Amino acid sequence: MPEIEKILSRTIKLNKALEIIESIEIEVYDDCYEDFSKITKANKQFHKLSYEFYDNIEKLEEMGCLVKDLEFGIVDFYYRFEGRDIFLCWKLGEKQIKFWHEIDAGYIGRKPIVDLTRNR
Repeated sequence: MPEIEKILSRTIKLNKALEIIESIEIEVYDDCYEDFSKITKANKQFHKLSYEFYDNIEKLEEMGCLVKDLEFGIVDFYYRFEGRDIFLCWKLGEKQIKFWHEIDAGYIGRKPIVDLTRNR
């Protein structure tokens, strides 16, 4: 979990940075080289951060993570329990995976993992 937490935290920061860069509007006046230079630098930074962002998402997926919500840092993991697929659910800041939910339930349907064994 520490490695997932590290990568997810960085990915959340990258996502916020990309949103900020996307919101920047640079006006170009005539053939002002300085304006074009600003656009080039902003585009370069956007693409650099975008590459790192998607590289991190790919790393998380390779670790078995399904990133569900970057704003809240929610990650699910497929798990097979008693012949059915469920998600183990983890949120950034939690020390370990303690919750699960049905595939179609989402975060709101989270239940403590202990409930899985009680319902046998």
